[in-house]
Amino acid sequence: MKRGLKKVLAVGLSLFGTALAAYVGGYWLLFRPVRYLIVGFSAGTLTKGNLVICIVKIFFASTASGGIWCVFDIIAGKFREEEELIPEKKPRKLEKEE
Repeated sequence: MKRGLKKVLAVGLSLFGTALAAYVGGYWLLFRPVRYLIVGFSAGTLTKGNLVICIVKIFFASTASGGIWCVFDIIAGKFREEEELIPEKKPRKLEKEE
């Protein structure tokens, strides 16, 4: 596979993973349950079961986001070049003290 295509795939997978993590963790598991709690409390239709489910979703939001992001970053890492991952080390010159 060509070097340019590998770089495009790596960046694309990283961006897709970040967007998917924000969507699933931020919207589906954080924003929607909070909104459901506010609307349910305001309308007086909030039950204990719904409260527990929403609290569990809110607690797992960051874990799910981090997991999704990590998986896509690992996959993107397979397309990154070795030269990009490990910076080149230059030998230091030793000076003699007199």
